[in-house]
Amino acid sequence: MPIYAYTRQELRHSLARQMNDIITGVVSSPASGTFVCALTEWEKPDDYFNDWIEVYCYNGVGITTSGNPTDWDNTSHTLTFKPAATLTAGDLVEMHEKFTVALYNTYINLAIEMVAKEALVDKTDTTIELVDGTYQYTLPAQFLYIYTIELESSTADLYDEQKPISAEKWRIINGATTKLEFIKNLYTPTDERKIRIRGLASPSVLDTDSEECPINPAYIVQQAAALMHQSRVRGSGVDSEMHETQMKLSQAMADRIRTTLQVGPGGAFPVES
Repeated sequence: MPIYAYTRQELRHSLARQMNDIITGVVSSPASGTFVCALTEWEKPDDYFNDWIEVYCYNGVGITTSGNPTDWDNTSHTLTFKPAATLTAGDLVEMHEKFTVALYNTYINLAIEMVAKEALVDKTDTTIELVDGTYQYTLPAQFLYIYTIELESSTADLYDEQKPISAEKWRIINGATTKLEFIKNLYTPTDERKIRIRGLASPSVLDTDSEECPINPAYIVQQAAALMHQSRVRGSGVDSEMHETQMKLSQAMADRIRTTLQVGPGGAFPVES
């Protein structure tokens, strides 16, 4: 089990707080294109949220519903948004003034990809089933290093951990598709037996809000924040200067944390030549 297991939604909210760009709420009295949020954090003057760029439902019946705020009435605590949709009482929403949810998710994944060959994670795969007379098999994606390959016993899903297949009997062949090849004169595949590959892999990008990231969340937040600030540096001006300053601060912090992420292969066999 990894030390860190922050979901994309948790990372996005942490990142948005770092960017000073989030308010969350609970929906009540929903109607088409409107809802009431009675939380004190929403106690803002009329029209305060009119220029915010997105209200997004991140939990509840209306999950993934998104709209652009168009009116805020503080007396009734009612937000109006378009395109009109009807949420459900109890739905949880987040609202952003500067960046959309899609952009936050994109920059989180960019931060993950930047350490794809450093912040390695343990990976085990049992999807390959051997076929008599077949010596090459497509290696499952993301493996960067392989520790051992174990053969399934006559009992399904039980592997011989004490006697892995000798590394002298297999090799990795790189190409358009990376292949695992058993050397013909040294090993004969056992028909209909699976193999268990253990190794190290690059961390996956996050495609859904519920997916978890095994990388230190402090790195993800700081690196993504640096990239987001960089995207708003546009020549001279107070706003650009502020983003440039914040970019440098976030990048410096991300760089310091990044030095702690590196995972050595420790004798594993590299997949890439």
